Amino acid sequence: MKKNDGVSPVIGTILLVAITVVLVAIISAVVMGMTNDIGSSKIVGVQVTPGADKEVFVTITGGANAGELTKLNVYFNGTDGTTGNPIDSVTVGKPNSVTSPTGGMTLISVTGTFKDGSVQSLYSSEMSI
Repeated sequence: MKKNDGVSPVIGTILLVAITVVLVAIISAVVMGMTNDIGSSKIVGVQVTPGADKEVFVTITGGANAGELTKLNVYFNGTDGTTGNPIDSVTVGKPNSVTSPTGGMTLISVTGTFKDGSVQSLYSSEMSI
């Protein structure tokens, strides 16, 4: 019997454990780094109701982040409806009037700009105006 017979399996086991630890460290570093770019969603309640003569009323009804809103943009079928008349004064419970350029079935989308500069979609639905 030789003195070196038990050395090879021990070294092989140590190398396998070391490789596993290194791989786990690399994978966890990549996964943890990927979560830094994920933002958080704002919670805001929005109510959109039709009025007379292609008019639409957009009302912020509340939500955890409603007080952080600085501006609203209303889009009709993908067109910015607030050009020249942006909704810069956003108050919870106060209806804001915007006139649609077209009538009939219209896709209405509302985006909000927040104090931190982020922009988020708040409402999107098709409505008869």
